[in-house]
Amino acid sequence: MNLYSINCGYFKLDGGAMFGVVPKSIWNKLNAADENNMCSWALRNLLVEAGNKLILIDCGMGNKQSEKFFGHYYLHGDDNLDKSLAAYGFHRDDITDVFLTHLHFDHCGGAIERDGEKLVPAFKKAIYWSNEDHWKWATEPNAR
Repeated sequence: MNLYSINCGYFKLDGGAMFGVVPKSIWNKLNAADENNMCSWALRNLLVEAGNKLILIDCGMGNKQSEKFFGHYYLHGDDNLDKSLAAYGFHRDDITDVFLTHLHFDHCGGAIERDGEKLVPAFKKAIYWSNEDHWKWATEPNAR
């Protein structure tokens, strides 16, 4: 079995939203906020090569969202999924399985992509895996 770190870039989120009730005086020492209270986060995924399987665990936020959407998350860096896969000699069409740990946009947004007006699987040969609780959360959201 081989494990590979797949970097899909970096983005920013509000530090208070990420750390919740933990005081800023504590979390700011570990992940310093900028002047807008935004902290930088890696979109890092795991690729598992096991026998004839190539399993991608999470797949970043993808690129199908609008410019306005990305404007809220300040994508930066020059890493992306395809470039990271290629660094290890792989292509997205080599992926046999995509395991989504949970269905937050920064973990599963890259699972689909735009083909004109349609949304299609980003990993055409892969089986996608998640779990019932997370699927229900994503497909039956609360009023907020």
